[in-house]
Amino acid sequence: MAHALQALVAIVQRELLKFVQQTGRLASALIRPLLWLAVFGAGFRSVSGLGAAAPYDHAVSYDVYLVPGLVGMVLLFNGMQSSLSMVYDREMGLMRLLLTAPLPRAWLLFAKLCATALLSLLQALAFVA
Repeated sequence: MAHALQALVAIVQRELLKFVQQTGRLASALIRPLLWLAVFGAGFRSVSGLGAAAPYDHAVSYDVYLVPGLVGMVLLFNGMQSSLSMVYDREMGLMRLLLTAPLPRAWLLFAKLCATALLSLLQALAFVA
């Protein structure tokens, strides 16, 4: 079990390091939803008709209404970029090295998914902040 946890930590650290080295990835993950927020938030603010509805006493701003969907968009695009990262790892031969490790393939997939989930959470938190 200690060997499997060590592999999990190594794979997560590798994905985080690769993400830090790709500054464009974080920039695109933050700029895309901010652009949507600026364009659609400004465009539909007056047309939305989101009046006061239960359980709220006051009208909800369209910007506030739009943010949860944009967080979902950040998570979706990070998932797609992470899957492209797995394809790149396969083409460069790293996946072959990982598959020769004395670990179940399901554990390797779990480790990659944990790294993707952590990166997605960090990007979503950066967007919300």
